[in-house]
Amino acid sequence: MAINNIHKIALVTDDVEAAVNFYTQTLGLEVMERFPNEDDDDYVFLKAGDIILELMPQKTTQADLGFHHISFKVDSVDENARELKDKGVELEEEPFDAGDTGIRLSFLRGPNQVLLQLFRRSLQDSTDS
Repeated sequence: MAINNIHKIALVTDDVEAAVNFYTQTLGLEVMERFPNEDDDDYVFLKAGDIILELMPQKTTQADLGFHHISFKVDSVDENARELKDKGVELEEEPFDAGDTGIRLSFLRGPNQVLLQLFRRSLQDSTDS
């Protein structure tokens, strides 16, 4: 099991577009990708050096504003989830596909109830997000 690469940090916001404007115009980050969301603002990936900052709409997530989770890029979400369960870790969410994006995810809790995500994207996308 190799979980050693922080992929992204996710924040929940009540105004994705205002947050995008702040992070791009004020801090100089660039939008990498937008994921359309039928009944709410888009999910947005921003390039922040070697890490992605993900903006998540509050209405859709029903989560508190601010920090949401740390995401780790893995070779296999299913294999890593299985190995963690073998070590006694309870998963918050079993591995699942996030729509038709080629993204596979699983969630677990770390110390102090910090939400952690296992992330794998299997697309020919050059951004490797």
